[in-house]
Amino acid sequence: MKSRNLAISWLIALLAACSQAPAPQAEAAPAPTPITPAPAPSIEDGVDPSVWDNEGEPEGETPSGELSCHDNPLATYFFTLVGGNTVDDCGRKDARLLAAFDALMQETADAESSEPGIAPLRERLLSGPSAPGQPVQLQDGAWWFYTACQAHQCPNTALAVLYSPEQGRMVGRLAARCKVRWLGGPNDEQRQRIAHLRPLDPATLAGEDEDCR
Repeated sequence: MKSRNLAISWLIALLAACSQAPAPQAEAAPAPTPITPAPAPSIEDGVDPSVWDNEGEPEGETPSGELSCHDNPLATYFFTLVGGNTVDDCGRKDARLLAAFDALMQETADAESSEPGIAPLRERLLSGPSAPGQPVQLQDGAWWFYTACQAHQCPNTALAVLYSPEQGRMVGRLAARCKVRWLGGPNDEQRQRIAHLRPLDPATLAGEDEDCR
């Protein structure tokens, strides 16, 4: 009987010890690694920074707001407007501008070459490179700026003009035979604007004797 009581006492002690033992703790999971998003691709990736301007657009591209001859017929080339030759798909003569140019050329008699076999000044001025018309705003309204020159003789024989569509009038600066002539009676503002848009090369006044005849 005593042995039985002893066995029961051991069993009770064993159960009590098991109930007080701490439960095994689960192993803590590692903290998740934060994901850093990849940077968005830039429009300048792979482009030499030296070709970008301050606004983030490649230099040399035509500004989106620049007029073309599709927007305004006067935005084509000067020799197209007065002679009919064209280097774009907007070729046309402008009768009013042509009349203004004819009136301007009446003031150039002393700029004609005295050498035999030399083509008339008008023909020579329309033989060289040009550029599309450029709109210019002056105090008395809207004008268009054009240039013309003799092939292989720019800027020794060159014309820079302002044309007013509203007035049907043209004023300009002619460099020919080592002299500068103002045509059409331009005022100070018009002269300054022409000089700013097409600075005069001093070489036009310092040619060899054959260039000034």
